[in-house]
Amino acid sequence: MIGTIVLFNNNSIYAKQAIWRDFDNMKDLVAAIRSGEKNDNNINWEKFQDSDIYQNEDKDSKECLQLAHKIGNNLGDYEIVHCFRNENYFKIKYTEPETPEPQPETNASLNVPEPQPETNASLNVPEPQPETNASLNVLEVPETNASLNVLEVPETNASLNVLEVPETNASEIVTPSSIDLNITVGKDPITRGENQMVTVLAFDPTTGKELDRVFIKLEIKDPVGILVKYYTGTEGNLTRTFKIGENATGTFIISATASQAGVQSTKSLTFQVQ
Repeated sequence: MIGTIVLFNNNSIYAKQAIWRDFDNMKDLVAAIRSGEKNDNNINWEKFQDSDIYQNEDKDSKECLQLAHKIGNNLGDYEIVHCFRNENYFKIKYTEPETPEPQPETNASLNVPEPQPETNASLNVPEPQPETNASLNVLEVPETNASLNVLEVPETNASLNVLEVPETNASEIVTPSSIDLNITVGKDPITRGENQMVTVLAFDPTTGKELDRVFIKLEIKDPVGILVKYYTGTEGNLTRTFKIGENATGTFIISATASQAGVQSTKSLTFQVQ
């Protein structure tokens, strides 16, 4: 008999559960989220703020969680993991470098001298003399002071007002030459009717660091090759949880593809449902 998958919305399963209620510190809660023991992508923000875990965190951690909630108008369990690992994660990710304000126009153009009045050089040209002893009566035209009226334009400070563009962090976003993928599941084998968690990590094989702004596509097919789950994400850590159908048995296939700036990598993994 062909197995079937019963699909549930994650929010309907976990909406009324407080995933932090069994823990008294953030470290243990994050460990439970990463292992798949706890899962909630739509955490009740008001109640979470009143929890002991939130109240016992330092100022930076609280600000990180507040920013995560503000950005998506929602708080997911993976965002708690991000804030625990790096309190400045969302601040760095969504803060753009400041753009310098336009500087006032320099006074270089204000110092261009006005056109000078025509000199009287042309007025002093003698009228033609009658043809007699012309060679004796040649008048010397006095040198005008036209050349003396050329203004020297003072050097402006225009060159002093050249803006130095602040160095952005664009160079920090380096596209790797290749992408490594790591796929893990919460349980293998897993029993029918249980919740299975799948995590895909995309990282730079050279530095070992998790990639940012990378597109991940995750597909899950049942034993007969029917696509039962399809997820996408734009971060280097994509975690999703779904429920295995009561009648599903056999080998499920997980396929993940990560791509960034023309670089692409694909990997597969299987798990058994019994």
